[in-house]
Order: sequence, then C-alpha cells, then structure tokens
Amino acid sequence: MRSIYRILDADFNRAREALRVLEDLARFHLEDARASGALKEARHALDVQARPHAREFLGARDSEGDPGREKDVPVRAPRGMGEVAAANFKRAREALRSIEELARGRWAGMAREAHRLRYVLYELEKRFAPARMRLAEARLYVLLDPEVTGRPLPRVAEEAARGGADVLQLRQKPVPDVGLARAIRAAAPGALFIVNDRPDVALASGADGVHVGRGDLPVREVRRLGVGIVGATTHSLAEARRAVAEGADYISVGPMYPTALKPGLAARGFSYLAAARRLGVPVFCIGGITARTVRPEMGRVAVCQAVTAAADPEAAARALRRRLISGR
Repeated sequence: MRSIYRILDADFNRAREALRVLEDLARFHLEDARASGALKEARHALDVQARPHAREFLGARDSEGDPGREKDVPVRAPRGMGEVAAANFKRAREALRSIEELARGRWAGMAREAHRLRYVLYELEKRFAPARMRLAEARLYVLLDPEVTGRPLPRVAEEAARGGADVLQLRQKPVPDVGLARAIRAAAPGALFIVNDRPDVALASGADGVHVGRGDLPVREVRRLGVGIVGATTHSLAEARRAVAEGADYISVGPMYPTALKPGLAARGFSYLAAARRLGVPVFCIGGITARTVRPEMGRVAVCQAVTAAADPEAAARALRRRLISGR
C-alpha cells in the first residue's frame, strides 16, 4: 500500500499545482471570473478527496528518494501563456487519470471524483483557446468601416496591424461582405479578426469571432452557433452585466466621449468602467477616442476614425498604442 499512497500523493500534488497555475491564468490573464471560479472549485474538490488520507500520503512521501526527481523538469520553457495553459491542462488530466485508476476498487468516491474532474477540465480548456488567450493580451482594437475611408480596407487593416492593432473588426452596414471579410483576414493574419453583427459572415470568412450590439442577436444565441469569440456593445452597467451573464468573451463600454458615429448617445463610459472591469471579462473603452484623448487608465481601447480614416493608419495605430501604454 505504501507505493500506492506514494503515487497518489504525487498525483494529487501535481493536479493541484496545475490547477492553481490555470486558476491564476484565468483570473489574471484571461480575466475570466467564471473559469477561475470553476478551477478553484476543482482544486477544492481534490482537497476534499485527499484530506482523509493526508497522514498516509505524508508518511509515504520520499522526495529525496524519487528516482525520477532530476528528470521531472521541462525540456524547454513554454513560449507563451497559451503553452503554459496547455501544459498544465495536460499535467492535471494525466494526474487525475492516474488517481482514477489507482483509486478504483479501493476508494470508489475518489475514483468517481477524479473521473468527473477530468471531464470538467476538458470543457474548461475551451475557455483557454488560442484566440481567447490572444484577446486577453489585446490593447488596441480597430474598427474598419468603409464609410469613413475611401482606401481599400484590406490595406488599412494591414497597416493598422503593423502599427500595433491587436484586434480588427469589419464594421460594414447593413451586411458585411464575405469576400471583403476574407481579404481582411488574409491581409492581417497576426491580428484577431472580428465581424460586426453577422455570425454567418464570421463563420463563412474564417473570422475569430463576432461582435453584437443591442439590436442584434442576443449573446446567448450567438454563443450557441460556435463562432469563437463573442463580443458585445454596452452603454450601461446593466447592459454589461447582461452581456457577461449571457457568455460574452469581452465587452465594449462607452461612449467615453461624444462621437460622430453614435451622435444620439451621450458620453457615459467613465461612469461604469470600473464596475464593468469587475465583471471578469476584458473591457474595451470606445467612443471618441483619439491619440489626444486616450488615457493609460483606459487599459484597452477600440477606435474607428482615429486609425481607419487616418492618412497613415500604421502611424496612427502606433501613436495610439504608445500613448495608451506609456501616456506619452
């Protein structure tokens, strides 16, 4: 039995350590309160299973005598947050599988819980998809609207991305053109690409997601279509709460300042920005933001005319990003 306790001790430690890394990534990188909470619950569920055997686990532990101790190190460091997440999901699942196999026939409750938690992780891993990991790092979001520039939008998209735009959105009314969407996707492959309003166009063009406003399909319905990232426009804290409750991956708040694109809306973004950030998803400030009005405390911003209508979109995007990050 000592060897079984020794293995279980190692596996419980591996699983809990991996879950803690994932919980921190969800909380501080993805800003995903839902995933962070679920990972915390999983970690606590493991503690409940390990607690009755704590004395036996500790008595069987022999870290100094572990023949694999020196080899239990990564061959190379992960290259980014996405690889850190993938490595820790793999680590946790493997440890849980080992717990399940060793506990079967001896501790049925422990085996069932390890099995359940493995499937919880399979589902949670979707929330760490590469596009969502990149969204968490995004600072500058540029809306591409053919009504504010006469230049080809794919060219504008390419230049904006070179200047530091992390996310590009095709904002074309009344219906975004699928061919144009595909051309923008191809012109700036390094940026996340979002289509406004239309999940069908997003799916047909290979976009990373869709953004919906108050008059579009509800976030909950869009989420079911499998479009990837789902963003939502909000103009109040109540709207922000509703969007997040329905499953929005990010929200915009605003307008921050009066804007010609939404002339009927009064500036209101600063009034609920702090509260919106506590909802646990990335928040982009929008509305009237330019290189003169952007402020570092905004954190993330979405702009249209300030970049898309600029004579030099690359320089405009670079100036916005520099002032957003450094204030200069």
